Amino acid sequence: MRLRAQSYLPSFNQATGSVETYRGTDHTVAKMVELVRGDRGERSIKVRRHTEQIINNVRPKAYESEIIAICRWWGNAGRYTRDPLHVEMLRDPERMIDDINAGISALDCDDLATAIAAGCLCVGAEVNFVTVGFQPRRMGEPKIHTHVFCRAQDPRTKLWYVLDPVAGRRTQQMLNRVKQFSIFEV
Repeated sequence: MRLRAQSYLPSFNQATGSVETYRGTDHTVAKMVELVRGDRGERSIKVRRHTEQIINNVRPKAYESEIIAICRWWGNAGRYTRDPLHVEMLRDPERMIDDINAGISALDCDDLATAIAAGCLCVGAEVNFVTVGFQPRRMGEPKIHTHVFCRAQDPRTKLWYVLDPVAGRRTQQMLNRVKQFSIFEV
């Protein structure tokens, strides 16, 4: 995900097939929230059934295990691939399931965050998107966030889990390098 402040790159929305002007991090995340909460996201029976398959072998009411299983499945489902240089591509969760089933496995951080968030919502978990930047923000400069991930809350313990297959086992090291961040409710 190329999240640049004050950048005006074209954005291709695969769900709608439209190209839009890229208007920065907040705009991209707002579109991600729309996709996750929409008819081809949290409300989709296909996404719900897919999530049920992912958590099929998880013990009932093991909420932490459900959200971890969803994250791991999506992390193993595809190959991390960046967006084209001048295009921010967004896909809805149904489209990603169809693409994975068709053997198309290129996913970037916003794809993974979107898919994981939809799956977690389908099992009743509270989720957020978190965008991060790894350079300090200078006074008067816009935020420059270059990565996004999902986090989900275990309803029993109220603990938040960072669900970031891109960072994977290096999640704690990634979090230690963060110099600026924003949290977006889904």
